[in-house]
Amino acid sequence: MSEGDQRALGAAADAYAVARRDYERAVTAAAAAYERLEARPDTLEYQIDWNVARRAEADAAWRLKRAGDAYREAGGYIGDPDD
Repeated sequence: MSEGDQRALGAAADAYAVARRDYERAVTAAAAAYERLEARPDTLEYQIDWNVARRAEADAAWRLKRAGDAYREAGGYIGDPDD
């Protein structure tokens, strides 16, 4: 693997790691928003918070997928997260 390929792989790995952390944070935030909503389902503020959190989670999931695709394209390997 050339030095340029190694740099591209390293950059893609870093981007994937950041995207994965962002996704995990978004999942946690959405779960917390849902817990608040579950406690007071009639509260409009909590409904809006949960909606916003779910959209952020979906955006983070899309960024994670794209970063994973770029990492694989650069020659990286993403194993099963349950391993």
